[in-house]
Amino acid sequence: MSEAHSTADGTPPLVSVVMATYNRSNIIGYAIESLRANTLQDWELLVVGDCCTDDTETVVSAFGDTRIRFVNLPDNCGEQSGPNNFGVELARGRYLAFLNHDDLWFPHHLRRCVEALEREGVDLVFSQGIVVDADGKLALVGATCPEPHPYAPWMSAPASLWVMRREVPPSVGAWPAARETRISPSQAWLRRAHGMGVRMLALPVPGALIITSGDRRDSYRERQCAEHAWWHDKLRADGGERALIGALLGELWQQRTLNPGYNLGHLAKTLVRRSLMCVGIPAPSIKGLFRFRRKGAFIAHLRRVRGLEPAKRGSRTEDGH
Repeated sequence: MSEAHSTADGTPPLVSVVMATYNRSNIIGYAIESLRANTLQDWELLVVGDCCTDDTETVVSAFGDTRIRFVNLPDNCGEQSGPNNFGVELARGRYLAFLNHDDLWFPHHLRRCVEALEREGVDLVFSQGIVVDADGKLALVGATCPEPHPYAPWMSAPASLWVMRREVPPSVGAWPAARETRISPSQAWLRRAHGMGVRMLALPVPGALIITSGDRRDSYRERQCAEHAWWHDKLRADGGERALIGALLGELWQQRTLNPGYNLGHLAKTLVRRSLMCVGIPAPSIKGLFRFRRKGAFIAHLRRVRGLEPAKRGSRTEDGH
């Protein structure tokens, strides 16, 4: 696996990383640092602003890294499908990855995923994500089995966990706009890829820390960043990644052993959630069956929670950022 810094001499990088962003200059640096700390260094980063109006460009430029490029779209799409599609068009790497601006990659994420693509002969792989919710509780998304296993439509695999062959996006097509789907554009694209026969494999290895903005009230409006700073420092400390994984396993064990009703209740909720997701409805609970029936409703809900202004009816940003 080549480790040359491809952008220095103009040769294509091994991996192109696309990062969509909108006015989160206070946290985007943590995500970029998590990429720069990866053990695989042959990459380019394409940061695509969704018509950012803050100092995102200044923050990105301050890294002084020739592998990083910032492009700011002239019009606001209101959600990540537009910037991500634009970034894919610019990508030059043999492999393609996405990193959400509020997530943190673990140091071995890129290397492990690229090695799995080369070893398994599949088209797309995704790792495990450790999700930190608004209450500080940990949960696992992506691969949930101890062995690699194929993707299924009920799975939740945030884009920050994906690495794929560069040939996949042209064959599958662009990410759909939020107004065209009942679920997030990323999960709608993943389901389409699955339906078209793209070979996708879930890897039981931790790849990213997912700090969700969609359950943190006014996260955009208040420019919340304390959690990102705390987790960034924790992961940089000696044994930070191992400690986090140990904490997650300990929490899951405690849920299963100290709460007699957990296993049965968890099983029932899981069956409901998987059934709804298989028909394209994002549903952490049965309420989702009614809340997110209309296309675009899910992203519009996230926009309200994040403290973004409601978009005008019929505009490109109608369905939330």
